Amino acid sequence: MTTRARFARLFDRLTALRVRSRKAGELQAELEHELMRIVTADGLRAVERLLTALEVRDGRLALTDEQPTRRMWRQELANGRRELRITVVKNRLYRTTHVLYERVRKVRLTPRRQRIHVLQEAFYARYMAVGQKAYRDPSYRLTPPDRLLLLIGELEANGGFDQYLGNHGRRRAQAALAALLAVGARKTAVMLEMAMSPGATAERLSALDERFYRVPEDLAILTARHVGLKSS
Repeated sequence: MTTRARFARLFDRLTALRVRSRKAGELQAELEHELMRIVTADGLRAVERLLTALEVRDGRLALTDEQPTRRMWRQELANGRRELRITVVKNRLYRTTHVLYERVRKVRLTPRRQRIHVLQEAFYARYMAVGQKAYRDPSYRLTPPDRLLLLIGELEANGGFDQYLGNHGRRRAQAALAALLAVGARKTAVMLEMAMSPGATAERLSALDERFYRVPEDLAILTARHVGLKSS
């Protein structure tokens, strides 16, 4: 089986599953691992060639964001009720892959929910902007709020604790742990600390991933409020 056919099969298996099911989480992690292997060996262009050529369920993946060190793809599924999003980042110092398969809830936002949504978007925009500067220029000096925001954004952007620790290492994870406690994300801090424990098995990490996605803290909101981002 060719690489293209294997990826198409994996994506089709994923999008046939229930969102947030254990099996869906395992397939997302498998896809992230495979994409990481390709981007590490052959770079962003190789990932772009692969994903652009894929024939997957409900059509092709659409390239929605193209930056020198980042690509993002999106596909609507089930008449817009679900979506698949893929983010791949690679530069001289850092690489990550993220596959997100989720339900789309098209609801009318209350004024309060609208403010929360805007604040979340402000967090992700700031995280991407800070990351681009920090990863492009190792000598770039982050302000304390931006460093905290970057540490938490890196944790949320990875596809589970195992991949996060593999990408960033335990020293970076210790800094992220302090950042989580600073913004009040105590539940996530406990999970990260458990993931970092010397006896953490693959099964334990998988269970922590499932817990992280099942009972999430809104890291974007907690961080945005802590560093003083505005919702308007």
